Amino acid sequence: MASKLEAARRATLAGAHVVIADARKDDVLARIFAGEDEGTLFVAAARRLPAKKHWIAFTLRPRGDVWLDAGAAAAVRGKGTSVLAVGVTGVRGDFRAGESVRLLAPDGAEIGRGLARCSSPEAVVVAGKKDDDVVLVHRDDLVVW
Repeated sequence: MASKLEAARRATLAGAHVVIADARKDDVLARIFAGEDEGTLFVAAARRLPAKKHWIAFTLRPRGDVWLDAGAAAAVRGKGTSVLAVGVTGVRGDFRAGESVRLLAPDGAEIGRGLARCSSPEAVVVAGKKDDDVVLVHRDDLVVW
């Protein structure tokens, strides 16, 4: 069931309505298309996820993790801001610039995915530094859950 829910979530973010229903029932599709109350309806997201962000979120396999402090996690979640070096508390994995990374809150929850602007060794060196010019993931290449 978890895989069905994940597929429904992805489809709604792409702009599609989804119904999960029992296919063993006779004429279930006809009843759904007739507007009858059958299964569970997932309504398309109000704002469709652009193709690039859908690709980042669901097609690319993350090559590493970027751990954020509480302030950076709140800024990314609430405002969709870029991930700056100052808000990074840890880096895990082996990734290059342009590859997908998971963004993790202090409690380990995944809050989004994005394209890294630097490699993992470079990210380790700048993590936590107070230089605001260092962007690890730009908001244009970021998808927040």
